[in-house]
Amino acid sequence: MKVEVNGLLKPHLASTHHFGLFSSRMTQNFKIHASTTPQLHLETQSGNNFHAPVQAFLPDDPSLRAQFADQIWYFRVFDFVDQEITPAQVMNIEIDAVYKVYRPALTLPLNDRNEIRIGLRAFQTVQGNFFDAPFTNDASIEWFHSNIAGGEDPFGRKFYGVNEVAVNYTDRNGKRLHMQAGDIILGGLELAHSYYPELQKWNERNLFVNLQSHIGWNTSSYNNSLDLGIGINAVKKYPLTTKSDLWFGLGYSVLYKNVIDGRDNLDLGNNRFLGSGEVMVQWTHQTCKGNQNIIGVNYQNQTSYFKKEEADYFHLKGDYAAINQGWHYGYTTLIENLSSWSLLYTHARPKISYTIYVKEDLNVNNAPDMETGISVQIPL
Repeated sequence: MKVEVNGLLKPHLASTHHFGLFSSRMTQNFKIHASTTPQLHLETQSGNNFHAPVQAFLPDDPSLRAQFADQIWYFRVFDFVDQEITPAQVMNIEIDAVYKVYRPALTLPLNDRNEIRIGLRAFQTVQGNFFDAPFTNDASIEWFHSNIAGGEDPFGRKFYGVNEVAVNYTDRNGKRLHMQAGDIILGGLELAHSYYPELQKWNERNLFVNLQSHIGWNTSSYNNSLDLGIGINAVKKYPLTTKSDLWFGLGYSVLYKNVIDGRDNLDLGNNRFLGSGEVMVQWTHQTCKGNQNIIGVNYQNQTSYFKKEEADYFHLKGDYAAINQGWHYGYTTLIENLSSWSLLYTHARPKISYTIYVKEDLNVNNAPDMETGISVQIPL
């Protein structure tokens, strides 16, 4: 039985970001038509997030903000006394954990042009060791830095202790997040709808488009809310031989976070709209038995969690003398776009397909650093 490739195959590639995991982020759908049978998806991710302790101050004084806007951020001087004398928004953040993410989902075809996907999102903080996180634990990453590239302890993981868990965040409203090793949180439930319009002239030229809509119910005590999102994707196929094809995918989605907001939620970003774009290329090759070997490269870029205008007036305090670089990343990555590259391999058979991937943050800002994942898809 020959396996037909339905567009570009990939798992849910939203990163293991320590704020993003509390929201129902979207990733692009690069399929060319609705599934013909129900599909069970079992996905797990493992990502290393490390940010040394840092304290961020956003002074309320307009004249001080204007002064800071003309200065490089590390030259700004601000001595916080109290909220009466030196009023400011204050945040404290420290992140050191391997995040394990679990995403079971079910895709149900409605007809030839429509399908829905129902999924759960749960995540856990673990210390990380060679057996449960062979590539993403601290010791493996620091071995790579020390022996291959990066230098000795470039971000201070060894200074603060390898394979430890320290997740502590106090937002500007004083609400706190604290997670210990082994803590697991049910992040939420997600319902996604995909529509594949019939565009005959385009389809005849192997060009396909689909539209996404998304509802996410975030169920944790830190973010009890409802998200809404929409997306559009385009896929182009180039036949190479009778058994090999080259595929290209391009898509963009926008998520409106916390459309319906619960009481006393943690401040996980004052940028209520999260935009996410992906570009992907995939090569497929059919084996002599009719199975498919598939290699893909994916680039993803997501907008910032906090408003970028904060870059004009923030002041940071941290132990910058204790580590070589990046002591400020705990805050500064929250006001920057985040990007990553993923390399994927899929082997597809009639009764099962599985994907493994490795994702790297080439900006080297640990949000997260290295990430790996495994996805299994079973037709029912």
